[in-house]
Amino acid sequence: MIFTQEIDTVTMAESAIIILAAVLFRNFIANIIIKVLKKLSVKYNLKNIALVLDSIEKPLVNFFTLTGFYFALAVLPFNEKIGLFLFRVYRTFIIVTVTQCLLRIVTSYAEVLNNQYLNKEDKTERTHMSKTVFPLVAKLVKVIIVAIAVVAIAVEFNFEQLSSILAGLGIGGAALALASQDLIKNFFGGFVILTDKSFAVGDWIKVDSFEGTVEELGLRSTKIRTVDKELVTVPNSRFADRELINFSARENRRVNFTVGVVYGTSPDKLKTAMEKIKLMLDSHPMIKEESPLVKFDRFSASSLDVVVQYLTKTINYNEYMSIKDDVNFKIMEIFKQEEISFAFPSMSVYMKE
Repeated sequence: MIFTQEIDTVTMAESAIIILAAVLFRNFIANIIIKVLKKLSVKYNLKNIALVLDSIEKPLVNFFTLTGFYFALAVLPFNEKIGLFLFRVYRTFIIVTVTQCLLRIVTSYAEVLNNQYLNKEDKTERTHMSKTVFPLVAKLVKVIIVAIAVVAIAVEFNFEQLSSILAGLGIGGAALALASQDLIKNFFGGFVILTDKSFAVGDWIKVDSFEGTVEELGLRSTKIRTVDKELVTVPNSRFADRELINFSARENRRVNFTVGVVYGTSPDKLKTAMEKIKLMLDSHPMIKEESPLVKFDRFSASSLDVVVQYLTKTINYNEYMSIKDDVNFKIMEIFKQEEISFAFPSMSVYMKE
């Protein structure tokens, strides 16, 4: 028998009223609780807590809705077994709701702390690393919260078979250990990245054939956005045993190219043009002092080669390309003033009469 006695009209009406009240007043009660918590956080100067309280509004609304349904069912004359089962389901839902609130609070709190560090005027190394550390810590805390919730639910339903399941896993323990080797290597790879400070989120790096901006550093892998806007997921274990280039760690970007002029150019004109190029580079506001080099390099097959080298004062790619663009146009103007022609691959053929 599901019910211990027949359900009368009054009991059905009570159940319906409880459900209706829960649906009508769930948002109102949740807003009151959040407002009270916000006032307490302001009173005790807990500003960061006040900022994340809005994230728990939806779980609270769901909690009051299902609480109403539970009490509506509780007034019905279910037998003892069904009543106990409903009570365990309700307690399980409380665990799930608390878990949801904690996960949302961790996410919001991590974002608040991260934004506070990023908005600081003094961009220290600690501030730079916070973009990497906070998301990782938040993920680790979430894993711990979910693990505790799973154990709590298992205890709530008194899963006696849980011990036998865990004992059965011992049979495949060796296979599990072998399968988890890569996972452990990736985890320790991420730990090495944090302790060694090899790179942080936002840095431009190159590992193996992958080059791009670090978008996310996780416990198992790192996500890199390439120049072609492709998202590459690289296991953290690769960073432990391979060469890594962090382009963002440098202070300057180097420019090195060769300008070829035709063989008919006189030595005086070439010297004058080289001196003007060197003077232009030395006076450029975005080129590092004492870094420009302009030298007559060699006699090529179809040109006289002049090497031009310098360091920019920025590592930003767009600014770097703008500097190159400006320098190249100025070199063209200098060659035009000196009436020097650029060389291009060519071949002269002499025909015997």
